[in-house]
Amino acid sequence: MSTDPYEVLAVEYARLERPSREFYLFSPDPHEGPRPIAYYMWVIRNEARTIVVDLGFDRRSGEQRGRTFLREPMAALAAVGVAPADVDTVIITHMHYDHAGHEPAFPNARFVLQEREIAYCTGKAMGYPPCRRSYDIEHVTGMIRANFRSQVKFVDGDADIAPGISVHLIGGHSGGLQVVRAQTDAGPLVIASDAAHFYDVVSEQNPFAVIASLPEMCAGWERIFELGAASERVVPGHDPLVSELYPKHRDDELTVVLSGPLAAKTPWQIWKAE
Repeated sequence: MSTDPYEVLAVEYARLERPSREFYLFSPDPHEGPRPIAYYMWVIRNEARTIVVDLGFDRRSGEQRGRTFLREPMAALAAVGVAPADVDTVIITHMHYDHAGHEPAFPNARFVLQEREIAYCTGKAMGYPPCRRSYDIEHVTGMIRANFRSQVKFVDGDADIAPGISVHLIGGHSGGLQVVRAQTDAGPLVIASDAAHFYDVVSEQNPFAVIASLPEMCAGWERIFELGAASERVVPGHDPLVSELYPKHRDDELTVVLSGPLAAKTPWQIWKAE
């Protein structure tokens, strides 16, 4: 089914300065640093629909982990003209605390989540502190409540969500991580989320050290480039370089237009050409 191409936005709401790359599993030099981490939500929209991808962390869960906002996530969405009450579809790539907050702010939304993800974050693994560290019990129970209100659409594997928008099961970083693919004027674009936190996670084959399955994580690096997107249109989940490589949104300096023209070659573009 044909559809008008989508505008895709990366909406930054927080940033954290790490002293080094100690959060990589196989860091070649643990003294290298500093290393900033950007926190994004994403918006996919055209004249027919607006879909939000991930909801950031809320103030309580952020403060528990020593995170601070550049701005409130819902204010960040408002800056690009998105009113949560008007959104009817929210795709949750996975249920980690920095992707699944603010569910109550979307009373009319259907939340799209992998069956494997909800099974993982409500199952045996949560009995182990290393497995549950990145989850927030209030976010998880909030999603269960949303399901009891018939507001959750569970998918099993790859699925079409709307014309020109699909989700794809990756796993690896969490029990049921999914990535999102959208058709744009520049061709298909993949929001990789935490299938690849940073550009060099993939180019250096250097895993981010929050892992449910290392083989799935490594296979996911290949999968995100098999989804039909050119390398410059596969976007990592937390790399601040994203905010430098893509054009700023006309109404908001902290938002970039992923479907717009690139300012320079991305690290993945250079890596894949070598």
